[in-house]
Amino acid sequence: MNATYEIKPESVHCPKGANTGNYKDFAPPRDFVGYGDQAPTNPWPNGAKIAVSFVLNYEEGAEHTVWNGDEHSESYLHENHYHRDAVRGGRDLFVESGFEYGIRAGLPRLYKLFKKFGWNFTIWACGRAFEVTGDYPKLLADEGHEIACHGQRWLSYSSFTGLDDEARAVRLGFKNLQKATGKSDVPTAWFGGSRSMAHRHVRAKVHKEMGVPLLYCSDTYADDIPYYVPSPLAMDGDKDEGLLMVPYSLTNNDHRFMVGGGAGTGAPNEWFELLQADFDYLYEEGKNGSPKMMTIAMHNRILGKPARSRALKRFMEYISEKPDVWVTTRAEIAHHWRETFPYEKVGPTVKVRQEQTI
Repeated sequence: MNATYEIKPESVHCPKGANTGNYKDFAPPRDFVGYGDQAPTNPWPNGAKIAVSFVLNYEEGAEHTVWNGDEHSESYLHENHYHRDAVRGGRDLFVESGFEYGIRAGLPRLYKLFKKFGWNFTIWACGRAFEVTGDYPKLLADEGHEIACHGQRWLSYSSFTGLDDEARAVRLGFKNLQKATGKSDVPTAWFGGSRSMAHRHVRAKVHKEMGVPLLYCSDTYADDIPYYVPSPLAMDGDKDEGLLMVPYSLTNNDHRFMVGGGAGTGAPNEWFELLQADFDYLYEEGKNGSPKMMTIAMHNRILGKPARSRALKRFMEYISEKPDVWVTTRAEIAHHWRETFPYEKVGPTVKVRQEQTI
C-alpha cells in the first residue's frame, strides 16, 4: 500500500466570480409541514420497523493544511481544536498527525468491526482523501460500501472563487473517487454541509455532464424519512424528475466528542445511551405503524479511537438482537424509496400553499 505522498497543491482556480456554466441558486419553498399526519405506514422492505444508516465521513488528507496548498492548518474537529488556533503560513504536524491517525488506526478498527457484523456503510468521501490514502478506497468499494461525495476538499464554499470554481472542484472530486475505486458509477450522491446556494444545481449539472446518476442528496436535517423536492435541473428546462432528500443527522454524530458549550459528550457510555434512546423511540414508532430511519454519523479519526469504538460496538450488538431492523446503505434506502414512492406519482413532499420570502 502506497503510504507516503508529496505536497500537491490545487493551484488552478477559475477566474473570480466566473459563472460560464450558468449555475443558479436553488432554494425550494420552506416546508414546515412535510408529511404531516400522512407519512407512509410501511415504507421499508419485509415489514422492517426501522432503517438504520451508518455513515463514515472520510476526510483525512482533505483538511486544511499547507501540505495541500492552503494558507493555514485545520482548526476544526480534531482532538485539540478547542484551544489550538490554526497555524498560518506553516504546517501543524500535531494536527496533521491526528488526521493521519484516522486512516492509520481508526479506519482499520471500524472496517474490521463492520466486517464482523456483515454490515455495509455509506461513505461521505472527499476526493483528495481518497487520492492520498492508498488502497483503502478500492477495498471499501469492492466490499460493497457505498461511495458518496463529501466534496473534493473538506472546505466551505467561501474557499472558491465563484460557481465555475465550485463546479471545477466537483468534477475533480468525481475523477478522484472514480480513479481511487476503479468504478465509473460513483459517487451515488453527496453531502456537502457548507456549500453555496447554487451547489445543488452545480452538483446536478455535473452528475448529468459526467453521466453518473444522482440518486439522492443528504444536505438536509428536516425529517426522519426521505422526501422529494423538485429537481434543480428543471430550472434549465429539463423534465422534473425530482431530487430525493435523505436526511442526515447532527444528533447521532460522533462530532459530539469534539464540541463544547454543553452540546458535546465526553464518555463513550453517554454516546451509547444517546444512540440507544434514539433507536428505541424510533423503533417503537415503527412498531406502532410509522417506521422511520436512523442515521449514525462517524469519522475515522473520532469514532476510530478505541473507547469510542467500544461504544459503537455495544450499540451494534444492541440493535442486532432486535427483529425487523434494516441496517443498510443510503443508496439502498434511496433505491427502495424511489421504487416504492416514485416521484412521478407522489411529486414534491412540500405542502406549503404560499411561498414566503424571508
